[in-house]
Amino acid sequence: MNATVAESLPRVEDLPDDAVVLRGVVRQLLETIGSLNGRVTDLQQQVEQLVRRLYGRSSEKWDPNQAVMDELLAGVLEQGPVKAVPATPAPVTVEAHTRKSTPHGRSLFPETLKHEEIVIPVPDAERVCPITGQERPVIGYEITKKLDYRPPELIVKVYKREKRGSVANAEETGVVTAPPPEGPVAKGSLDNGFLAHVVVSKFVDHLPLFRQEKAIERLGAHVSRRTMCDNILEASGSLTLLAQCVKAKCFANGVIHNDDTPVDLVTDGMQSGRHIRQGRLWVTTVPARDGPWTYFGFTVSREHRHVETFFDGYCGSLMSDDFEGYERLDSQHVKRGLCWAHARRKFFEAQSDAPLESAEMLERVRLLYRLESSVDADREHDVARLKMRQELALPQLIAIKDRLDLWAKRTPPKAPLGKAVSYALNQWPRLLLYTEDPLLPIDNNAAEQAIRPVALGRKNWLFMGSERGGRAAAIYMTLVATCRRAGVNPLAYLTDIFGRIMLHPTHKLDELLPGNWRPVSPQA
Repeated sequence: MNATVAESLPRVEDLPDDAVVLRGVVRQLLETIGSLNGRVTDLQQQVEQLVRRLYGRSSEKWDPNQAVMDELLAGVLEQGPVKAVPATPAPVTVEAHTRKSTPHGRSLFPETLKHEEIVIPVPDAERVCPITGQERPVIGYEITKKLDYRPPELIVKVYKREKRGSVANAEETGVVTAPPPEGPVAKGSLDNGFLAHVVVSKFVDHLPLFRQEKAIERLGAHVSRRTMCDNILEASGSLTLLAQCVKAKCFANGVIHNDDTPVDLVTDGMQSGRHIRQGRLWVTTVPARDGPWTYFGFTVSREHRHVETFFDGYCGSLMSDDFEGYERLDSQHVKRGLCWAHARRKFFEAQSDAPLESAEMLERVRLLYRLESSVDADREHDVARLKMRQELALPQLIAIKDRLDLWAKRTPPKAPLGKAVSYALNQWPRLLLYTEDPLLPIDNNAAEQAIRPVALGRKNWLFMGSERGGRAAAIYMTLVATCRRAGVNPLAYLTDIFGRIMLHPTHKLDELLPGNWRPVSPQA
């Protein structure tokens, strides 16, 4: 032990002889030890979470059939049901947890791919029959299919715009010239297919522009990242109204998910020069049953005013996290449900601190999700879903509430379990809201899945170069995310849209949305 630390510890001979005073000293020491133990628990929890993020799996799947959890759950069941709690449904047998395996058989190549036939002849030495000396006839082929790769090629399109002069004796009519090719960038050197390739490479394949620059050089051309950046920035302006149409589709649905994530933003200061601040990307999407519509927005901060501005005029249900900015929304027009996956996550993270209580809560939440999966998610089963939630899910939720109230009385509020319990109790009315509305989902996973590509992308392109760049990125993310959910090839879609958007009537923009889009030609 360090000599300085040892000298600072109290010695037995320094303790008072008075029993009353000594009792007070012991009480103070016990309080100090309890406080230090709580601090150690918090630090251990932080270390475990950091280690899990670095080396553990990102999934929060919990297997209730583990041996340790079986013992804990058995102890919970021995306590018997909580008084004044409605009877819960009979327990369901839990299947063994198995990891999905990926098949390793030969792939079936679609017929839409280009097929080339290569005939491999029999060697000359084996073509002649050894008995008759005649050449063997061909009776068939052994067919083997292999997928090959050829590097893409860059093509320079030379547009020759026809010019026609005036006829004799009518020189005053002047010269007429064919219109320039359709595209979103006036006098740009990059054609629509190249622009679409740059956008898809960055926002779908997460390749920053400097990597794309190197890849293009391997194909024999040099296009600077600055040129690519300037062109896709300018091209995004023509797609603004299209992205706003996607937002309108989300709002018209009446039930939406919403989430946000930070992203670094490079800004120019008057005195300090360039510096990095934290911007925000927001995602709004609809449940999978209601269409592919997914909208991204960009703001320079997470101020509450951005939420008020964005949801101005919206009337319907909203599933989100517990961000305080949503509190400013008018409760008469926006019904806010809270995500059960968020509440569950806090108990998942408290397992090392309170394994018994965490195991019980994870199992109870799992049963809620099991009830949800028992009814189809489409709107045709809304009546059955509402009945299931009222008759089966609500009694389980009442039982959960009783357990939370019990744990809140005996758990330190700063302990991991105490924080999880406090979160659930503070947000309980919103956690319960989904039982009153059959259209409202139980969690916000749809938005979290939609925003996940942003986390992958910012590890590669690192930051937004400007506020204008952030807004352009949000427009492209809106279209490619909607394409993904609609099952549309974003490269084919953007190539076609870039060539049509400038002359397309504004009142017919719905025709160009990814969920409604039809290419002009089969080759598009």
